[in-house]
Amino acid sequence: VSVAMIFSVIVLPAFMAILGPRVFYGKIPFSFSTENDDGTGIWARIATTVMDKPWAVLVPTLVILLGAGLPFLYADFSIASRDALPPDDETRVGFEHMDEKWPEGAVNVAMVVLDFDGEDPLAEDNLRATHNWMHEQIEDKRVITAFGYALPDASMNESSVVAYWQTPDEYLTAEQIATREYLRDQFLSDGVTYIIFSLNGPITGEDGRGFVADVREDRDDFLSDLSIGDDGQLLVAGFAAYSLDVQDAIVENLPIALAFIFISTVILIFIQVRSVIIPIKAIIMNILSISATFGMLVFVFQWGYGESLLNFTAQPIETTNPVIIFCIVFGLSMDYEVLMLSRIHEEWEVTGDNTQAVANGLQKTGRLITGAAAIMVVVFMAFGLSSVVILKQIGLGLALAIFLDATIVRALVVPSTMRLMGKWNWWSPRWMSKTKEESTIQQPAEEPSV
Repeated sequence: VSVAMIFSVIVLPAFMAILGPRVFYGKIPFSFSTENDDGTGIWARIATTVMDKPWAVLVPTLVILLGAGLPFLYADFSIASRDALPPDDETRVGFEHMDEKWPEGAVNVAMVVLDFDGEDPLAEDNLRATHNWMHEQIEDKRVITAFGYALPDASMNESSVVAYWQTPDEYLTAEQIATREYLRDQFLSDGVTYIIFSLNGPITGEDGRGFVADVREDRDDFLSDLSIGDDGQLLVAGFAAYSLDVQDAIVENLPIALAFIFISTVILIFIQVRSVIIPIKAIIMNILSISATFGMLVFVFQWGYGESLLNFTAQPIETTNPVIIFCIVFGLSMDYEVLMLSRIHEEWEVTGDNTQAVANGLQKTGRLITGAAAIMVVVFMAFGLSSVVILKQIGLGLALAIFLDATIVRALVVPSTMRLMGKWNWWSPRWMSKTKEESTIQQPAEEPSV
């Protein structure tokens, strides 16, 4: 963005100066005219019509946007797995066959790593405690089976496991010794071992993440039953754990990121239009369009309305996609907002008439905003043609958000709210006003009814 800005400010004007009148060579005969800036164009008529009946326009549009955003309340998030591939992809079909025929070896597993910190995992008390703990987890409906050094065979009880590991070699056959040494090499190394839990449900399902969270929450009780060193620990790995950790990392830093974005936006827009109300309104408008977009993502990709058309399988929303979509859409939407508000503010300073300022501002920026938005929608829709569902979510989300922002929000919600606020749009405290004259203009007064 910085490079594009520098190019537009420095390189593009120089290039245009060099071309001179030749820049108009090859002009398309049916291109849109930019000459109708007298306040009687279609955007001015739309704004004026909306402002004549602001409540009749604002309430239905808000209901539509809020209704579209409701599914987001039921959103489920997960890191993308093999399900992100098309249903007929060879890799995905192979994995699905393996899960169907050998569910105990499914990819959806939780791997628990136990570090005894120098103590012997094969001590009798450790064997018994670990065996009992594994059996408790197997009773969880989210677990198919478990495999680890304290449960080499599902038919073994607590005593047989102790006997299996502590019986001297001279009392075992060569085959039993070889099997035990194989398990020792596979599961034990310098006081560290691991346990594998095969989990029910899809690899991206909420049950897997819930099981990981429960194990982590209760691990202190289990560790207290073991004979381990001071630095002994229990760690949970696997896809479900990875997905949960990514979500937690995003949620942990999200408030700071949102606060930075919102505060910076309020300051920058206030500097431009000298109003406290307009920056807050601009943020609310953007949140409305983004929330509606997120709701539609859940409706399409999580609930599966459109999976046959777009060739994907219904699945949770990819964890990082809402963050990516929010940042891109918020930046683009605010860019359009600033472009429109700057023009409206100029008209307001000239006329002092809020209604006329909004109408003229929309008229003179409407074509530019919708043209730029149309380009972005086409570009982002190209992502929707991807065979990978992650890119489909990003492409459809961005295209839908820009479309909503450039049509419903800019054409209906913005003018209706600005009409209802009247001169309050331009209010700011006297001590924040730039000049005495500006301070006088910015004090709200009753807007004459239209």
